[in-house]
Amino acid sequence: MNARPGTTANGQLRHERELRGWSQKRVADAVGTNKFMVSRWEGGVMMPSPHFREQLCLLFGKTAEELGFIPPVTSYKETVEVTLFWRVPLRRNPFFTGRAGILEELDALLRTSEAVTPTQSYALYGLGGIGKTQLVVEYAYQHAREFAAIFWIGAESVETIVASFLDIAEVLQLPQRQEADQQQAIAAVQRWLTTHPGWLLIWDNLEDQELFQRFLPSTRHGVNLITTRSQAVGTLAQGIEVQTMEPEEGMLFLLRRAKVFAGRLESEQMSQCAVRLPADHAAAHTLVTIMGGLPLALDQAGAYIEESGCSVSDYLQRYTTQRAQLLERRGVLARDHPETIAATFRLASQCLAQDHPIAADLLRICALLHAEAIPEELFTAGALHLGPVLESLAADPSQLDLAIVALRTFSLVQRHPEAHVFSIHRLVQAVLQEEMSELERKQWQQRAVRMLNALFPEAVPQAWQQCKRLLPHVLACAASIAAQTEEQDLAEVLRKAADYLHERAQYEQAEPLYQRALHISEQALGPKHPNVATVLNGLAKLSYERGKYEQAEALHRRALHIREQALGPEHPLVAASLNNLAVLYEIQGKHEEAEALYRRALHIREQILGPEHPDVAASLNNLAILSKIQGKYEEAEALYRRALHIREQVLGPEHPDVAASLNNLAILYKKTQVKYEQAEALLQQALYIWEQVLGPEHPKVAFSLNGLADLSTERAQYEEAEALYQRALYISEQALGPEHPQVASLLNGLANLYNKQRKYEQAEPVCQRALYISERAFGPEHPEVAHPLNGLADLSTGQGKYEEAEALYQRALYIREQTVGPKHLDVAYPLSGLANLYRQQGKYEEAEALYQRALVIREQRLGWHHPETARTLAALALLSQDQGKYEQAEPLLWRACTIFEQHLGQTHPETVKARTDYQALIPD
Repeated sequence: MNARPGTTANGQLRHERELRGWSQKRVADAVGTNKFMVSRWEGGVMMPSPHFREQLCLLFGKTAEELGFIPPVTSYKETVEVTLFWRVPLRRNPFFTGRAGILEELDALLRTSEAVTPTQSYALYGLGGIGKTQLVVEYAYQHAREFAAIFWIGAESVETIVASFLDIAEVLQLPQRQEADQQQAIAAVQRWLTTHPGWLLIWDNLEDQELFQRFLPSTRHGVNLITTRSQAVGTLAQGIEVQTMEPEEGMLFLLRRAKVFAGRLESEQMSQCAVRLPADHAAAHTLVTIMGGLPLALDQAGAYIEESGCSVSDYLQRYTTQRAQLLERRGVLARDHPETIAATFRLASQCLAQDHPIAADLLRICALLHAEAIPEELFTAGALHLGPVLESLAADPSQLDLAIVALRTFSLVQRHPEAHVFSIHRLVQAVLQEEMSELERKQWQQRAVRMLNALFPEAVPQAWQQCKRLLPHVLACAASIAAQTEEQDLAEVLRKAADYLHERAQYEQAEPLYQRALHISEQALGPKHPNVATVLNGLAKLSYERGKYEQAEALHRRALHIREQALGPEHPLVAASLNNLAVLYEIQGKHEEAEALYRRALHIREQILGPEHPDVAASLNNLAILSKIQGKYEEAEALYRRALHIREQVLGPEHPDVAASLNNLAILYKKTQVKYEQAEALLQQALYIWEQVLGPEHPKVAFSLNGLADLSTERAQYEEAEALYQRALYISEQALGPEHPQVASLLNGLANLYNKQRKYEQAEPVCQRALYISERAFGPEHPEVAHPLNGLADLSTGQGKYEEAEALYQRALYIREQTVGPKHLDVAYPLSGLANLYRQQGKYEEAEALYQRALVIREQRLGWHHPETARTLAALALLSQDQGKYEQAEPLLWRACTIFEQHLGQTHPETVKARTDYQALIPD
């Protein structure tokens, strides 16, 4: 094959290679190509691309001139000196930035095409304004020396194609260019393309593919490069999609175009910009994001900044308030792409409205949704809510395919068939919204909201995937609607979306949705409508989850009042409000009030819903929790088991509510029955369900982790326990915030673990933080406050701070006696701690009285063979030993040893210590 015009055999490159004794293959491997390509470079068949030129210079340690390379083309004059025929009407863009990947891909394809299939055509396709034309212009200038001729065809219409062929005839100086019959000139150009090799023909903005087939000769020896908005190019060409700019690439382009920096801007300069001009750097990043990396929009922004002299941050501020005006302004110096982004998209929309009314209406709905992952089922299952034109999609879903075909013709949407979704560019949405009149916008918003409300399910676990799929579109649509609207469909879908976010522990996102739904419902339906109570109920539960108990109580009371008045005192929704209010009372220590509400709710549910309904199980579960708090352990177990049975039968074995029952039953087994193996199995099962259904970062996962950590602490598996506590703590802090009561509960467990290991310096700040959270959440006299008080007292005792410890124990004892009664199991903890303190101070009589009282409580509540009972027996034995009462100490220690060995094992530290103490009492 002869060298192309404008290239010569590169003897210098071959000389440098042979001088080193290298083969063509060695050079090819070093620069990342094949020996065939090196042979073509040395033979002058083609010039290496800029990338390979750089690699070769590095490999040989020579400059481009020393290797026989000609400098890159920078002007038309230099171009025509090395290219026999040149007709590219657009100048090289001095601000062209990035796009290295697609230029290299294009170059590789065209080189392969010339060597293997010279008749192949390639098409760059993508959205209007995405930079297709600028890409082919840049490619033409970069590779001008590699082609015998480069011609440009404006392919928008027959007229522009004919005009381009006539221009080519002039460049080629064909005799037929003088003929009056233009067809003769066109035919002459076609013959030239058939008989001459090595040309590149650029077809810019080809919309009608038949025109390409009509004007291109069937036999040819060059390469066609097409730009088009159509994503479907069929057998016409091999398609290459042009994507939007990546964030850094877009920022580089914007700052260069705005002339914030002179010359080419590199990544290193960007880093300097972030330091020297932080406001402009941040504004550039924001602009690239909100403009979706669309080059034409960024070019418009850069032109405005250059011409007006404002800063990038100033432009961003103007854009947020004057978007429509700025998208319409092209800039007075624009020549190569005179149309604005707004005009580009408006023209496409107008074409659709004339020829494809279904596609046009589809686009209007999409303008109000989230730009990414728009589900196709919105326009089939929800078609009846979308107006008369789109209603046809319900009866014939294939019409959706035809509409998307029309939209893809202009690259206005991208379809992702594997997920049954498509996407639209943000600026297309912006222009479409601006084009709508106020009346049109309101009409389409109403249709979109009704569609979303019809398809958005209630937030039950089996529907969470669909909720997740639709949530971004609910949020986007709601954001486009004025705050003062009274559209009840909007209130309903916002409430359902808030319920879903609440269930997924995304509390910060849920609250404003509840608040807006509440405002709309109150305005549209009146403050005493049952729908208002539904929103209040969700908002109250959210407040409860976040530890805002006073706010939650007020909301629950209001919801209960509305439901009783509107629905009657025996309605299931009244029972739901009663149950929710009881949960709140329980956590506040108002046990009698809570029990009365629980039992009333249970009665209503059993009578109205039947004894096997999941809501009955919820009441049973809550009553069981209260019974456990009150020390009624047998009653609690029976209630837990009944609730678990209902849930497994009705909801299935892997429902989150089943996990809650398993978790609660496990805690009961661990704390009161010493069934550690059963408890561990239940906790692991609950953990598995919650992780699978809710995800590994949901706060309910922390419940099982906390139970497993407590169990590991009891078994003296301290490293495992700490890892579980830390994971549970991280999850709770991330989901609920660092001052949530659930965080305090986990801190109490972690502090207890450190205390057992005598890591007092680590334990103290943990205890102090738990106390602060509990006092702030519940007040200074709540039972939950007694937990960190007891922990701090244990810590002070271990450090010999006896006065401080005594005050803490006394306060913890007082709180528990006042709130749960003097015989409650929780009272035994401060009693034992205070007794330990008195024993260390030599106050044996006071210590013994407290130990005996704690022993009676534990034996009555937990039984004779519980480790907590054994701990009290061991402490009493040590007290007797301190007083020289060895005969009295020996049976106490023997009994403690037996219990420890039975439940904790022979190697447990408490078992080993009790056995050692016992053996010390036995005479030699």
